[in-house]
Parts: sequence; C-alpha cells; structure tokens
Amino acid sequence: MSFNNVNLFNLLENTEIGVVIHNASGAVEYANPAALLMLKLSLGELKDKSLDAETWEFIDRQNRRLSYDELPVVRVLSTGKSVTNQILGIIDKTTEKTAWFSVNAYPDKVSGNGITPPFAVVYFTNITAKINDFSHRDIVQNSQDMILVTEAKNINAPLSPKIIYANEALCKHTEYDLEELIGETPRIFQGTLTDKASTDRIRQALVEQIPCTETLLNYTKTGTPFWVQMNIFPLTNDFGEVTHFAAVQRNVSEMKFQSEQLDKRNSELKRIKQDLENLVHERTSELRDANLKLEKLAYFDALTNIPNRRAFIDAFSKSLMFAKRNNHEVLVGIADVDHFKSINDNLGHGFGDEVLTIVAQTMQRFFRAEDAIGRIGGEEFAFCIVLLSQVSPHQILDRLRLKVSRLHETQPLLKGHKITVSIGAVQSKDLQHKSAKQLLTYADKALYKAKNNGRNTVECIQKGAKISAISAQEPLDDESREAL
Repeated sequence: MSFNNVNLFNLLENTEIGVVIHNASGAVEYANPAALLMLKLSLGELKDKSLDAETWEFIDRQNRRLSYDELPVVRVLSTGKSVTNQILGIIDKTTEKTAWFSVNAYPDKVSGNGITPPFAVVYFTNITAKINDFSHRDIVQNSQDMILVTEAKNINAPLSPKIIYANEALCKHTEYDLEELIGETPRIFQGTLTDKASTDRIRQALVEQIPCTETLLNYTKTGTPFWVQMNIFPLTNDFGEVTHFAAVQRNVSEMKFQSEQLDKRNSELKRIKQDLENLVHERTSELRDANLKLEKLAYFDALTNIPNRRAFIDAFSKSLMFAKRNNHEVLVGIADVDHFKSINDNLGHGFGDEVLTIVAQTMQRFFRAEDAIGRIGGEEFAFCIVLLSQVSPHQILDRLRLKVSRLHETQPLLKGHKITVSIGAVQSKDLQHKSAKQLLTYADKALYKAKNNGRNTVECIQKGAKISAISAQEPLDDESREAL
C-alpha cells in the first residue's frame, strides 16, 4: 500500500479535529470545517479576527485572561517550538459562556534564518463537555467554607491584591454583596483589633508566594467581629506562574470562644490547685510544727528545755550499748540541787524555776553533744558519759559542781543567791551484765552519800566500791574540759 495515493487535503476537510494554519505574521491562511464549526465562524470572519487580537477573549483554567503573547500560535512563531496540550477557554461575549479547548501547535518548517517558521499549524479539540461534567465553580460557590480569590499582584499596601471572586458563604458571613467585594482588597474585612503580626505574616507569605495558615479577627459589613481560620495558597497557570491567591476561610468564633472559656477555666483550676497546694503546704507546716511541739513535749522538759526522763533513758541506753560494743567505760551520775525545797519556800517557786533552768543550761553547755543528759525529776538531773580515754572522773564531776557553785557571780537572775549541787556517780567498765537501771541505782546511792556528807559534794563509786569523795573545801585542779 502506498501513502502517496492518500489525499491529505480531504483528510483535513473531513476530520473532527479543528486545524488552523497561520502564516509568519499570525494571520490565518487555512481553517478546516471542524475548526470553523467549533469556533462558530466563517473562514472570512476567522481571517479578520486573527488580525485583531482584541476581538478574542482567551482564559486559562484559573479564569485568568491570557495575553496575546501567551496564545499557542504566538508562542510557536516567536520560539519555533511546539506547544502541547495547552487548555484554554474562549468566552462568547454574547452568551458569556466559555468553550474549552485542548490545543496543540507546531512550526511547519524553519525558514532560512533558522528562527521564524513560515507557518504555524494549530490543531485543537473541544473539551467543554468533558470539563463541564461537573462544575468546580458550583462546588466552590456552594461550599460552607468562605472562599476568596485575589490577584497575585500589588502585594504591598496601600493597593494590596484585588478580589476577583468570593463565594456565597463569604458574602453571607461578611454581609457584603459580591458586587461590593469585586475590586476591593481583603483589608476590607480588617479592623482595629485585627492582629498586625498576623497580617504581616500573611503579607510575607504572599511576597514569597508560599502557603500560610492564620487565625484572624475579621469584621462584617456592620462591624460585627468574628474569628476566621484561613488557609491561603498560590494558584499557578500552565506555565507555573503564580497568577492568583486563594483563601479558604472557616468561621471559628465559637471554637475560639470555647477555647478562651477553656483557658479561663484551666486558669481558674490552676489557681484553685495552687491555692490547695498552698493550703496543704500551710497545713503540713502547721502539722509539722505541731508534731515538733508534741515531740518536744514528749522528749523535752517544758521548763528547762533539756531532755526529760524519757529522752534521757533513750539516749543513756544507746550510749550504754555503744560502750558495751567497743569495751569503753561509762560515767553515770545524778546531780541534785541542794536545799531546793527551802529555795522554793523562802524565795518563791518562780525563783526556783529560774534556778532549775540556769542549772540545766549550765549542764547542757558543760557536757558534750554526744553525752546523754536530762532532767529526771524535780531538782534532779542525770548524765551519762562514755569515757574514751584515761581521765579522772572525780575531777570532771567536781568541775561541774564548782561551776554551779559560782553561777551567782555571773547570773543576774540568781540575785546573788549561791546555788550548789550534790553529785553522785558510778564509773564502770564491766558493762556486759549491767543495765541502765542498775547504773542509775548505783548513781542514786552515791548521791545519797554525797547528801549525807554535807551537800555541795561529789561522790563517785566503782562497781559499788567507793573511790573518792570531794567536798567544797578540797583544792581543785582547774583541768580544762578537753580532758573528756
């Protein structure tokens, strides 16, 4: 079979694809019947219109009017390159309806200069029915979200991008008619309380031609404020150029109100929580103070503020266990204020209390922190010392006796009245079979002897045997307390 016998002209005349051939100046040289039918023009009318670009109104898929330089035939003649599947619409100015075409174009031959082709062949098919199977405009127009489309030029104030489309939902929410919005800028919705930082971010996104999302306070035509969450994104043509911006907006006033109420409620709950924490802290502190007071009442003598009998026995027992484990000696004693009944009777119980307090403070300063001391009853004070080195117990005890006897010289509250104590003590190293009670019994017996020996005296025994007795008249070695 030879293709030489195929009549290509008859093929062009009978095909359903529209074919138009332009010369180098852009004028139409030929159009087949399918092209004339789709364009609804005669060949003469088409030739006349091809020389007057203003009689045509071509748009792209974003409804943007195409300039003369963007038309397929012009692109082919100016670049010498083919155009493939460019979709464009032709608006019928009488009916305002748009016919959509898929257009291809190519240069027929290259002229001698290698740039401008002598002819441009344009062929196209009508795809209006295919595009109009459903209307994107209907979807947008009936959307519950507010939709706005602006031009992409004049980003900066005072001009700002002009509105070219607003759907019914936006008109309803803002109370503006569509005619009032076309040609205006989105700033028509803004007011005194619209956040400037948000609008600055929107403007920057438009300058950079990138999508952005903002929540903004807008105002209706009558001045009613409402919150919108808007997603703004650029729209491009077939050449990838940003031609418009679309904004899909949703009224979030109720959500914003609920969020503010939730924040307020959370703030109140946080404050209540803080108040409860403060109250718990306050009650805990009060309870801690009360427990300390109870502990003090339980373990400290209310008058003299030194350990009471219970606390002394506990500390004494621990010291005794330590001494037993480490094979140390202990010195356990009882000091009794001499003639205390006479002091109360002659000078008053208030003075007697001062005497007991001063004696207790003196003992507290005299003994080490690790020594056990305490008021065990009335005018009696007990102590227990673990002897870690070879020391003279009777010198330690007499230094305490002497210190008490000189208190009237340094304590104004005693009003010059001399106070003395009698001290009974026991020194013991063989502790394995001895208890705290037994040692106190030994110390009590020694105290009894000191009292019988004239008071203001020290009596110390070892395992029940008397080892020394020192009276107030005997000389005293003023050994430093570090001997302990």
